Amino acid sequence: MREFVLTLHLRLHDSITALRRAHAIGDDDLATSQAGEIEDLVEIAARHGIDIAGYAALSPAS
Repeated sequence: MREFVLTLHLRLHDSITALRRAHAIGDDDLATSQAGEIEDLVEIAARHGIDIAGYAALSPAS
């Protein structure tokens, strides 16, 4: 389970980074895709009781 949690956190980090990059370059399609990926990862975390509260303060523009 530990590896699953680590992988989920890494995917969240990568997706948030990609979302910020997409916003910075003005790629709305990529931003939409990354936002969907983040939503899916948040749903997976919730289903498995994984704490991702540290990501709550992050926003695409941060």
